[in-house]
Amino acid sequence: MSTSLSSLVECGTKLWLDSVDPVLVPPARDQGVTGATSNPAIVSDLIQSGRFDAQIENMIAFGDDDETIAWKMTDYLVSLAQQEFLPVWKETAGNDGFVSFELDPLLEDPATPLTHELRVARYLELGKKWSAGQENRMIKVPATEGGMACLEELAASGVTLNVTLIFTSRQYQAARMQSGAVRSVARPWKASRVSIAFLSRG
Repeated sequence: MSTSLSSLVECGTKLWLDSVDPVLVPPARDQGVTGATSNPAIVSDLIQSGRFDAQIENMIAFGDDDETIAWKMTDYLVSLAQQEFLPVWKETAGNDGFVSFELDPLLEDPATPLTHELRVARYLELGKKWSAGQENRMIKVPATEGGMACLEELAASGVTLNVTLIFTSRQYQAARMQSGAVRSVARPWKASRVSIAFLSRG
């Protein structure tokens, strides 16, 4: 008997899990989910669950500060999810099976003393850093002024993009043009992109 989830998948919808919880990903995959997304809030909740305390204690003993630990845990949790969805990525020739890794949202914090140029440079640095050597990882970049300004160069570097915080059709069109304006891609099969539109429930 067809379920709601299987019906969605059968009609061509790509169903992604809004979590990288190692407990939730395998059963979600069994139900037809073909990708996942993460953000700092999701990772924070997982860290606060206490399930990774031993791993975090080792990082503290190694001398890592809070920020370093947070990003190491993000990398670890996203990597675990990537392993689950890698077969999908291979079966679809890179058309699905991705896991999103969101860049530092504090770059957009008004209290962060960064000029536009420095913010763009930081997005480029982090986007290239966290995508290096990854096959089925999408780098999540916000559709802000700073985020949009880095899309072309990230795409040209072969970074797979997930443009988020899109609230208007104008933002969507701009993100589509910027991320699609690829000057030269050494690994063209990685030049995928996804845009996330935020819709009101009201």
